[in-house]
Amino acid sequence: MQIRFDAKIALLFLIVPVCLVASSVLQGSFGQIGPDGDDVMRLVQVRDLLNGQDWFDLHQYRMGPDGGTMMHWSRLADLPIVALYSLFHLFLPSDTALVWAYSAWPPLSVLVVLGGFYAGARHVSDRAGALACLILSVFVYAAHYRFSPGAIDHHNLQLGLIAVAMGLALDPLRRAGRGVGAGMALAASVAIGGEVYVFVAAICAFVALDWVVAGRAAMRGAIGFGAGLAAGLEIAFFTTIAPSHYEVVACDALSSVSLLAGLAGGFGLAAAALVTSGRNVWLRLGALMLVGAVCAGTLVMVGPECLSNPLGDLSPEVKALWLDRVDEARPVFSSRPDRVSTLGFTLGITLLALGVSLFGLYRRQRLRANLFFSGLLLAALVMTLYQIRFYVFGHLFAIIPLGLWVADVYRVGKAKNPSSVTYIGALALSLPFLWAVPGLLVADSAETGNKTSSKTGDKAECLQEGVFTTLQTLPEGRILASADFGPMILNQTGHSILQGNYHRNQAGIRQVIDLWLSESGQTQSLLTASGIDYVMTCPADAETRLMSGHDPEGFAARLKRNEIPDFLENIPLEFGPKSPARLYRIRRGDDTNQKDEDVS
Repeated sequence: MQIRFDAKIALLFLIVPVCLVASSVLQGSFGQIGPDGDDVMRLVQVRDLLNGQDWFDLHQYRMGPDGGTMMHWSRLADLPIVALYSLFHLFLPSDTALVWAYSAWPPLSVLVVLGGFYAGARHVSDRAGALACLILSVFVYAAHYRFSPGAIDHHNLQLGLIAVAMGLALDPLRRAGRGVGAGMALAASVAIGGEVYVFVAAICAFVALDWVVAGRAAMRGAIGFGAGLAAGLEIAFFTTIAPSHYEVVACDALSSVSLLAGLAGGFGLAAAALVTSGRNVWLRLGALMLVGAVCAGTLVMVGPECLSNPLGDLSPEVKALWLDRVDEARPVFSSRPDRVSTLGFTLGITLLALGVSLFGLYRRQRLRANLFFSGLLLAALVMTLYQIRFYVFGHLFAIIPLGLWVADVYRVGKAKNPSSVTYIGALALSLPFLWAVPGLLVADSAETGNKTSSKTGDKAECLQEGVFTTLQTLPEGRILASADFGPMILNQTGHSILQGNYHRNQAGIRQVIDLWLSESGQTQSLLTASGIDYVMTCPADAETRLMSGHDPEGFAARLKRNEIPDFLENIPLEFGPKSPARLYRIRRGDDTNQKDEDVS
């Protein structure tokens, strides 16, 4: 019986990546890079590394003004792809090996998430509860876009590391080994990207306060956690940061400030647990407050600028014309064509899991675990209200409490009536897709009309293969194009771009806005000063529409009205199906120097 039960667990682990691959094959997208611009940009970064760019060099030299843009992404997220590439390259050509690598990694990475769920569920429940969590995970993650083949943005690995840290932190025995693992997983997640700071802080706070309350019973776990966090940050820092950048303060990536604050917190917690675990609770609380003060003092002294929003330095115009149209960075209740239809999907199971956890606290069931889940779910809810992209963390934190709830409903229902199927209702309520249905049904006709119109002349039609084939025939130069198109241009051509959707590329974004809004008589000189060789436009692109509406007399609006100045030469797109994209070459010479905006 034990072997059969373990076989079920193994099968559930296997089902999710198999479903992800099968779904990709059926949709005809297997072997393609993910649709998100960050997936494409990750591939550009990996290719640069494989082509000889230094491990410590995170510059994207083909994006931005002269000198390129220093990316804030960590090399840690490149490691699994490079490792798989090295394996496949033993028996496959280089290009094919890379396709296999970026296709295989995302479905494999979901196993890290499932491992975290299973460990957490087993720490607070029995095997039946763990099985219920895995069954729920199959429904939620078997078609999850973050883990589909080709989706190589760093979020899949971050989600996995957070899940592992969560699962290990739930160990009721608070063993040192589990604490070390949780701390190191959090350190790696921080090193990969700063968007997890709030959730890492929540898990750290739980471990620390759990030690304050439990005292000697939690001493080994607290020491292990603090040491693991500090050691993990040190390893990540010295293996991914160039020695010349050791003193550089970066608020959006692992740097000296996050290392020093993490060391103070990790080693401080370990020292406090070692010295005061046998003392009274107030002394332990005082020791923890001292550790917190040291962490805060370190942050204030080394990186006071990191106490503010890194996007707060953007000018009002850049915020309005760039940041506000980046969908994932907008609040969940912001005005969007799909707001009504997506609210249930993004918030539904997070709110349900929060309610289940709070009800468990009310009934004094699984107090430690439900306190942990409540804190994480509240943090995820607040962050989702701030920026919609954080909803994936709410779904992540919801799986274990909802899975255990389904198992409890099953157990109670079967005890009362062997034919009870009430657990099916609980399982259905735990699926985000069910919560999306009401929004889809009540979405008004105006919203539906907006969606339809936005798909007419979809910008994807502008990015047909013929566009890039044409670009490949042209001498390499710098292209003025939408930020959404930037990563694809870098990936499929040798050209450079001025902007991409990355906040460190502020100089490039600012220049592009100035170019699109430039008045007649200024455009040519600005294009020349920015080193632009080609201009690419797409009528359906949101950036083009926004710039045209913002200034009806600007360069973008004039191009949209087909008012083509003499200094632009149309380049026909001769390859593949007809694309609505327009491509122009900047004419250089005396015939265009005398007059800027003679419309042909």
